[in-house]
Amino acid sequence: MGYKEFRRRYERKKYDTDIIFSVKGKAFAGSLKNISIGGAYVVTLSVNQISKGDVVTLSIPYTSGKGNIKRRAKVIWVSGEGFAVEFL
Repeated sequence: MGYKEFRRRYERKKYDTDIIFSVKGKAFAGSLKNISIGGAYVVTLSVNQISKGDVVTLSIPYTSGKGNIKRRAKVIWVSGEGFAVEFL
């Protein structure tokens, strides 16, 4: 399923913040661009390390800057700049 065919179940909100994510035992830096109850979109220079179907762990900082939340998610599509995930 490509980006154009993807239909979101939940409205995404802009949430432009730097994050750390891990996949296959390695940690990478990225920028969370938007988020919803069901998923998120991450831009990263390490996009070549990500494949559709991978399970990643996102460490997302709270808007207050105090702490973060970790969420596991499945990669549902990958583009040249980043990837979209569905939270598990």
